[in-house]
Amino acid sequence: MTEYEEVPLKRRVKADLALLLVVFVWGTTFAIMKDVFSIVTPFYFLTLRFSTAVLVLILIFHRRLKKLDLETIKLGFFVGIFLFGGFAFQVVGLNYTTASKAGFLTGLSVVIVPILSAVILKKIPSILTIVGVILAAVGLGLLSFNGQFIFNFGDFLVFLCAISLAVYILLVGKYVQQKDSILLTIVQITTVALLSGIASLLEGSFKVVMDPELWGAVVYMALFATTFALVVQNKAQEFTTPTRTAIIFSMEPVFAAIFAYFYLGEIISTNGYWGGLLIVIGMFVAELKLSKPKEEVA
Repeated sequence: MTEYEEVPLKRRVKADLALLLVVFVWGTTFAIMKDVFSIVTPFYFLTLRFSTAVLVLILIFHRRLKKLDLETIKLGFFVGIFLFGGFAFQVVGLNYTTASKAGFLTGLSVVIVPILSAVILKKIPSILTIVGVILAAVGLGLLSFNGQFIFNFGDFLVFLCAISLAVYILLVGKYVQQKDSILLTIVQITTVALLSGIASLLEGSFKVVMDPELWGAVVYMALFATTFALVVQNKAQEFTTPTRTAIIFSMEPVFAAIFAYFYLGEIISTNGYWGGLLIVIGMFVAELKLSKPKEEVA
């Protein structure tokens, strides 16, 4: 695989744009999941979503599976545990908080990633990256602030989601430099499907549901928000850093708030518009250093 500092400018830009597309898709999922959870439990929905995604990936990449080795399975399973933690905390937390606030708290991974990168990986972000992180973090705060901020149990769960996803982003950035990104993705998604199935069994939520709204959500989430999104993310992180990935992912609550406005009728405040603008500016500030690839250290 290629080290970040050796990646051509054009390739990095393509990778970052691909990640932005992923974030747009994910931004539509908060409002959809809130409706679905009135039909089935979060873990049962995750089981359906990720199991369907596994079947799709096997159909598409069945020939590639011949190259799957034990090391890839081990790494993919390890990464998949944190991916499951991210989704599990998020979907349960959504039962106790708003879609827009969940988007904000999930977006806090933009701050957590560079901190973990510096502490664990000993990689200090550049000045422009740090500025981008600060702008995105302030923007996240403005996007969610409505005069008071009550931190409830649902918010706490979604915050744990942000931590899990931050670790996930770091691990993906590390392991896609060593192993086939597609095979890693398949193992990750399979891990989430298995863990979700175990959680569903423990809570006794397995049942046959033929509701068209549920299955429409399952198909959409499995094909676009899981199969497409995670394959693209794992591939794109071969060519961009975990910290910049996190900054791009901070756009998720912006898309989440916009979609929640049209789909659920949740109101976006004036501060929310300013917050969204700051997040966009922060993302572009972080991209400015692409003209100086040798300075990329995080």
